[in-house]
Amino acid sequence: MRRADLNELRRRFNYACGYCSVTETSVGGELTVDHFQPRIAGGSDDIDNLVYACQRCNSYKHRFWPTEEEAHQGHHLLHPLRDNLAQHIQLNYTTGKLESLTPTGDFHITLLQLNRPQLVKHRLARQLEEVVEQKLALFAQQNREMRNTVQTQQRYITLLEALLQK
Repeated sequence: MRRADLNELRRRFNYACGYCSVTETSVGGELTVDHFQPRIAGGSDDIDNLVYACQRCNSYKHRFWPTEEEAHQGHHLLHPLRDNLAQHIQLNYTTGKLESLTPTGDFHITLLQLNRPQLVKHRLARQLEEVVEQKLALFAQQNREMRNTVQTQQRYITLLEALLQK
């Protein structure tokens, strides 16, 4: 794969695994390229058939491609960019686990082992980071507002002192 195409794929997937959302930063390097529909099942090297994936998800998916019967029963993977994942999967913010909303969501979570302990810990840690970032942003905003209030009060005090000296 040409470097420019790989960079485009990385950008499309926001530098994260299309299946489990682990980022390049989290794993300390670039991820792998998965053929959503494997070449052995007629898939192409077209960028729209490629998914930027971590080594684990790529390994769990391997060459899976459903038969017509499996697909009809909902036993197929969800494409990270083409399918509406929110219709099939939701995050339980308390446990950090993904929960299925449909049989397809259940199959997707199970095949890719998306509730493996490391991913659950990763999701919970990300949530904690987001809360800390929000609190820090709120603190910074309140600090700016307090400074503005103090400056306004200082100007007012200076004005009052000038009036009293007259």
